[in-house]
Amino acid sequence: MSVAKEYALCQVKGPVILALKIPKNIAMTIPVNTTTETLDNPEIDSLDLKIIELLQHNGRIPYRDIARSINAPEATVRYRMKRLLDDGVITISAFINTGKVRHEQVAYIEIKVKPAFFETTLDQLTDMESISYLSAVTGEFDIMLEYIYKDNEDLLAFINWLKQKEVVTDLKSRNILKIYKAQYPARVSQE
Repeated sequence: MSVAKEYALCQVKGPVILALKIPKNIAMTIPVNTTTETLDNPEIDSLDLKIIELLQHNGRIPYRDIARSINAPEATVRYRMKRLLDDGVITISAFINTGKVRHEQVAYIEIKVKPAFFETTLDQLTDMESISYLSAVTGEFDIMLEYIYKDNEDLLAFINWLKQKEVVTDLKSRNILKIYKAQYPARVSQE
């Protein structure tokens, strides 16, 4: 099971961040004169990528505005959007900007686990709703996660739960005091 999720920032609107989920098999930086033969996914062409790029700037942009921006009929944009959504190439989601929501806080936690239990640990953490980001990383630790908690007691209970696991050999946590920029890594560009 893959736990790494690629997200691209679309728009920050008050306490909500609108974002697109883009699978890894789509080229992230596309030159202007790209043809479908040079893309990682031959079903995604430069018109699709232009639509995705516009959605990354504003996840709520009307189809008619997309059509005007890319010089295509609105019906084509509607068809392309339906196909991109139905095929799971993109999803349009709202992400909470936790820096704007007063009753939730964020901690980044790095975990080192016994190698034999790496996948099992990832699978277990993936199912937890309070974990908003989970990835395998290089370096001193094996796993990095973003934990959303309501208060210090909640965070302490989670950290103690992790420490009690025999497979966890080391742990480091950092509390986020204020978020100045929240942009997720995937970015599709026509430039």
